[in-house]
Amino acid sequence: MGPLAAALALTAAALHASWNAMVKANPDRFAVLAVISGFGVIGGPILILIGGHPSAAAIPFLFASFVVHIGYNAFLLSSYRVADLSHAYPLARGSAPLLATLGGVMLAGDQVSLLSMVGITIVCGGIVLISMQFNVRELGWSGIGWPLATGLMISSYTVIDGMGVRTSGNALGYIGWLFLIDGVPFMLWCVLRERRVGVRRLVNVWKVGLLGGFMSMAAYGLVIFAMSFAAIGPVAALRETGVILAAVIGAFVLHEPFGGRRIMLAVIVVAGSALLYLGR
Repeated sequence: MGPLAAALALTAAALHASWNAMVKANPDRFAVLAVISGFGVIGGPILILIGGHPSAAAIPFLFASFVVHIGYNAFLLSSYRVADLSHAYPLARGSAPLLATLGGVMLAGDQVSLLSMVGITIVCGGIVLISMQFNVRELGWSGIGWPLATGLMISSYTVIDGMGVRTSGNALGYIGWLFLIDGVPFMLWCVLRERRVGVRRLVNVWKVGLLGGFMSMAAYGLVIFAMSFAAIGPVAALRETGVILAAVIGAFVLHEPFGGRRIMLAVIVVAGSALLYLGR
């Protein structure tokens, strides 16, 4: 992974952490997420207009990614139903890069050096350990199973989109169509589920939602573009370092506890990220 791919992945990590913090800070999180998801209806066609359409060979990947994203949303909601955000989110995001690396090697023909593999493992381990602040007996195995299932969905759509953008011959077009087809269902669900109340809620948060939507689309768009010329696993691992930034934002902006243990784990994740770059 060269400097351009690393810069794109780290920028994506910062954007991802920032829009997640915006969602968490807003009292109507569901409506904000709906606007963020619906932003693809605006941003997707713009990217398609600029970049053109991807090749027909990319259509199966776009459809598969759409289906997997539905599973991701379902598993994520189940994770948050049985576990706190601070537990479920890092466990899901931290488990995904290692699975994405294996998928990239086996399905996309990626080559990952031993040093990069060590770095990916360290990054994943550090992120997952951030979530391990609970008693398994108290939380129940569902509190681990649902987040891990969510991580499997994250790794799956990451590999699918990495392969799809390489097949498409047009990164901007692929990204545009992906956000267009992914953005509509969640927003429609919000409107149809609550009708007038849902529309009013969307109007109340449209400003923060549009900003978050732009940041969300830019974050994943940068990742997909990086995967068009770099190995999927290292890019995915660097993207998930945003979990550390999210914890920092939570501590200094949302006044959440950080603590010495998280500082130590943050240092471990940074060290793993350095190995990712050195192992290119």
